[in-house]
Amino acid sequence: MTKNLVMATFVAFAALTACKKKKDALPVPYESLTSTTSYFNTFKGADSATTVSFPRQTLRIKMLRELEDNLLAFGNNPLNTTRLRNLYTNVNRPFADTALSNATSISLFATTAQSFPADKQLAEQNRIFGFIDSAVAAGPYALQPASAGVPGLLGGSYLVTGGGIEYIQLIKDGIIGAMMFDQISNVCLGAANMAADNTTPVAGKNHTALAHNWDEAYGYLTANDYYPKANSGGSWQETYLGFYVRQVNGIHGSPSALYLAFLKGRAAIVNKDNGTRDQQIAIIRSTLEKAIATVAVSYLNKAKNAFSEGTRFHSLSEASGFIYSLRFAHAAKIPTAKSDEWMNALMNKSNGFWSLQNSEIDVVRDQLALTFNIDRDVVVNP
Repeated sequence: MTKNLVMATFVAFAALTACKKKKDALPVPYESLTSTTSYFNTFKGADSATTVSFPRQTLRIKMLRELEDNLLAFGNNPLNTTRLRNLYTNVNRPFADTALSNATSISLFATTAQSFPADKQLAEQNRIFGFIDSAVAAGPYALQPASAGVPGLLGGSYLVTGGGIEYIQLIKDGIIGAMMFDQISNVCLGAANMAADNTTPVAGKNHTALAHNWDEAYGYLTANDYYPKANSGGSWQETYLGFYVRQVNGIHGSPSALYLAFLKGRAAIVNKDNGTRDQQIAIIRSTLEKAIATVAVSYLNKAKNAFSEGTRFHSLSEASGFIYSLRFAHAAKIPTAKSDEWMNALMNKSNGFWSLQNSEIDVVRDQLALTFNIDRDVVVNP
């Protein structure tokens, strides 16, 4: 009788254990995720096709590429205010890529500072217009060397204003911050989009609205199946935000850790695990903000150590663009007023960058490094 009781107890325990294991099994086990796990192949629907798609993000990044290409063609084609503004707003079918012109509901303009209140969003959109106008104003001087107070060319490739400012870089970096960074941190992963339905697939799709919102955030970082991703020759495939964040690899951040946060957060959505999802959102936001700050510090250091005015002013323009971008962080450590203060300290000397001393660069650099606990002498991708 005792032997039978022991056996019955063992069978009952085994059954309970099996039930518990079955209950605890997650659709996407977190421990199965690695830095090279395919984002697309991990998340599939009942039709066995990936549930991941972010076509609008791909279109916007292509729009930025064509806008930048038009800006950088200043030596062959005079910069035109109307054309560049049309590329920014996607009006009057401005793109050489007809798929972009056909996407009339999509533009860089509409998604600039989209998380800001309407009046503040308009102010940032107008700021980008101002950057474009400043680049265009320097355009007619593209065939002459620049000097203090005189627009022109430095180093054979940098088109600068009379203040030495390369506004082409501020346009590019400004849109990286005002669109890509803002969209990830505050729109796609914001409270409203993270409250979307996660039960019923969107009509005609194999993903839920919540999963799709998360994927759209990922689409602003990279179009690849994992991040960062290298070509067979060793060069990297990333562009824009993903390109710069990838450079920050070491004590100031890890691109692979950022990717795992995106991957784990998406798995948490499949697993109906909002607690884990929200932890990954916090990691993504803080990692991106610190990476952008690190890139800004790096460019300030590159400017200090530059061997020519062209590379010095190019680095200062990049730094100014990334300092501008910091205002778009979630609960930003560097809000708009402080970002403007530091940009003005760098850009608004009597002769712009021509008058800027290394000691004045140090003031901005040191405050920025202290705010984010960054080595003030850091240089990434030297």
